[in-house]
Amino acid sequence: MRRVLSISEVVETLATPSGAVEVLATGDAGYDEDRAQMEMRLDSQFRPVAAKPDGRWPLPARLPQRDTVKVSLDWMEALPAARDIFRDWAKRVHQSVCNTKDLN
Repeated sequence: MRRVLSISEVVETLATPSGAVEVLATGDAGYDEDRAQMEMRLDSQFRPVAAKPDGRWPLPARLPQRDTVKVSLDWMEALPAARDIFRDWAKRVHQSVCNTKDLN
């Protein structure tokens, strides 16, 4: 499988009682030449901006579940398609936390 794109983006920073956390959207796309198919794995996660002395931090909001998108297309279309899919994913992750900016 040929790698098409591996990307991550901070879509939001949230304040929590234990400190700030960043919300990341991630995507990894590969292309199967035999099937002329791109597969993109999408995920999201929290990353603490700074750890507390005890090293703990809460999960402040519910993120979308992992997703996999499979698209049949030519190799030349794979990178633009992966970028579009990731852009939509990042928006979805952002929307899942947009009402949870301040949890103090």
